[in-house]
Amino acid sequence: MAAQSVIAVDLGATSGRVVLGTLAGGRIDLTEVHRFSTAARQTDDGLRLDVAGLFAEIQTGIGLAMAAATAPVVSLGIDCWAVDYGLLGDDGLLEQPFNYRDPRTEHGRALVRERISEAELYSRVGLQDVPFNTVNQLADDLAAGRLDRARRFLLLPDLLASWLTGLEVAERTNASTTALLDPLTGQWDWELVDRLGLPRRIFPEVVEPGTLLGTITEGPAAGVPLVAVGTHDTASAVVGAPLADDDVFISSGTWSLVGMELDAPILTEQSRAADLTNEGGVDGTVRYLKNVMGLWILSEAVRHWAAEGRDLSVPELVAAARTVRDAPHFDAMHPSLLPPGDMVSRVKALAGGDARLDDPAVFTRALIESLADAYADVIAEISAITGRSPRRIVVVGGGSHNTLLCQRAADRTGLPVSAGPVEATALGNCLIQARAVGLLAGSLTDLRRTVMASTTVTQYLPRPEKELAAITALSNEFGANPAFARAGGGNSSAKADGVLWIKPSGVSMGTLTAEDLVPLDLAVLLDSLDAPDPDPALGDPVNHIATLARRDDGPRRPSVEILFHALIPDTYVLHSHPLLINAITCNADGERLTRDHFGDDVLWVPYVDPGLPLAREIKARREEFTARTGRPAPSATFLMNHGLIVSGDDPVAVAEESYRILRRIEDAVAAAAAAREAETPAAAEAELADLAAVAEEFRAAVGAAAAATDDGDLARAFPVTEAGTRFLVEGPLIPDQIVYAGSFPLVVTGVAEVQPRLAEFREARGVDPVVTVVPGSGVVAVGDSERSATTALQVYVDALTVGHAATALGRVRALDERERRFIETWEAEAYRRQVAKA
Repeated sequence: MAAQSVIAVDLGATSGRVVLGTLAGGRIDLTEVHRFSTAARQTDDGLRLDVAGLFAEIQTGIGLAMAAATAPVVSLGIDCWAVDYGLLGDDGLLEQPFNYRDPRTEHGRALVRERISEAELYSRVGLQDVPFNTVNQLADDLAAGRLDRARRFLLLPDLLASWLTGLEVAERTNASTTALLDPLTGQWDWELVDRLGLPRRIFPEVVEPGTLLGTITEGPAAGVPLVAVGTHDTASAVVGAPLADDDVFISSGTWSLVGMELDAPILTEQSRAADLTNEGGVDGTVRYLKNVMGLWILSEAVRHWAAEGRDLSVPELVAAARTVRDAPHFDAMHPSLLPPGDMVSRVKALAGGDARLDDPAVFTRALIESLADAYADVIAEISAITGRSPRRIVVVGGGSHNTLLCQRAADRTGLPVSAGPVEATALGNCLIQARAVGLLAGSLTDLRRTVMASTTVTQYLPRPEKELAAITALSNEFGANPAFARAGGGNSSAKADGVLWIKPSGVSMGTLTAEDLVPLDLAVLLDSLDAPDPDPALGDPVNHIATLARRDDGPRRPSVEILFHALIPDTYVLHSHPLLINAITCNADGERLTRDHFGDDVLWVPYVDPGLPLAREIKARREEFTARTGRPAPSATFLMNHGLIVSGDDPVAVAEESYRILRRIEDAVAAAAAAREAETPAAAEAELADLAAVAEEFRAAVGAAAAATDDGDLARAFPVTEAGTRFLVEGPLIPDQIVYAGSFPLVVTGVAEVQPRLAEFREARGVDPVVTVVPGSGVVAVGDSERSATTALQVYVDALTVGHAATALGRVRALDERERRFIETWEAEAYRRQVAKA
């Protein structure tokens, strides 16, 4: 079928837009052509809607869509928020419609309760008892005499449709939100209408979603058919949500509508007590849900801060909220949050006056946590009443972009979250049109296949909070200890329910949070160890395997060591680069030293390239150990020229074993150094170079922004020893040294040698050095910031420490040229360097 286009008019409570949908090849592509404000205006006569202005904006958007269409436009549909309406007299609209946030609704609610109890009303219409329901608004209109001249009341999308076509109808999904529609028959409850004293004459004919209403007679789309879509925006959004059986939907935007799609309404007292609502859906379905206040709370707070001169965007606030560790919770469904105005003060009142909420980051985190609480509570209620066990949450709408909210929803509910499409409402609108005019056919399930073919979704797994809290605390402890890690070096992981949660590449263990951890499918990782290597055309094999195993769509790449973390069966795996332990791992006699000091308590793994080769070597060594001893592989592993792995099911035991190994090596190094009386002469004062002058000359020569220096005993003395002289030219000891400090230092005796030695270095190695060593005087490192220069200096002086200690125990073993070249050119390490630099 040739491409065909439809136009969706989608009105939200704060903004509206006109979207062009083009169907071709089994998918639909959306293009937003016009956006405008739909915000209500406070007048002397209440909170009102400039519906004529909205109609003008809609016509402008329709004109832009008609002009932009490259395929024939075959239909148009309108969706809108619920409950608001216009009153028509003989000469048209009687007055600007009220907005549902106007306080008059409470008066109308009281009038309705005088004529019918909450329980009976619910048993008839099945709607959540909220003040803004249409029935309450109409009751207020009746009392104020506004219905005396009214010929018809039309809900907003029906009102706009009537201005396009001249037809006056009520589409069922939106009519179901009035609390005047019988959910069993889909028609007006005339007995209720009469009991409330509302005039029957104002009620239009009810039509089903998907009804082809007629031809547009006004404006740039004249001649185009108008379809009554799911005119309640949530009804269209649910059509555009990729739902399967037993999924929960959250239409997340100004409101968060949390619910399930059912075949029939639930009108029980238990359902009423839970304040759940039965709204009409497309194809006779019921949207069984509860209205949660949603991101309206944040929008109003942003307006409040803007009035105070603080210009804050929602993405900035969510990013800042990620750093907040302890925020108050409040009732995100409290009715006091409904009206516009000073939202911060009202939220503070609900949180006991907590002054921390004056901080926008804390306020945002508090809202996200409180919304997640509300979602969990509502889902539990729905599950209990329906007897169904939700298997997944599908979040659609603008809130699906809020990654923190989606993750916290998964965490609080214990259910996986599928986020997207953000354009679900426009998609659902277009799909209902397309089926009505014959471009598509089939059930809601069939329409949702088109959704999946047309969009991408992001997955969020519920995080195992106990395990992630434990590995985060363990990582922070060891990442902040320079005896075990520098910069982004080392990595850590936890396993739960078939998922490996691992530190991202380049992120420091010292600052790692549970939200940073990347979830990967353990089965996929383990299968890759015995599978053929991925096609080189797919890029780095570990990154390719990680992509296949990934259980979310977060921005950060997992550690390059995912495979050995996966193959070690223990819950917690801590991989660090301890300085003195590397005196053994970076030692030509490392295997013998390991055996002498630790026996079978530590597994030795010779050097192989990181990534897939290292994981396979560790696997083979663990299997060999078990075959030889009949016991599982030990909890500790030494990786030659790399570092230490300690694993276990108890994070406390992992920490204790790490410290125990370090203490034993500290004792061995101290004893060996005393016995050997290693040569560490202090440089003579007369021979000392001006280290500060060398640093400035070096920084300027390589165009660096900053330099850092170390003139401590080790930095001055070790390079002048015989072992130290060899160390300077033999090459790097571990990958971290290459990543942060470069493979080789520049070696000079003073300022005068910087320029000529630098020219020689560039000629020989094709790169600029990061570190300069002045034997007898100290070490200089440079970088594009003070932080990067300091990191490079610390990593290189750490390498000197390892070299000095390894010399005391035996012979230093540097990476050979092939090993070094692999790290220098490995894309994964380039990525780690880039992240650490950022």
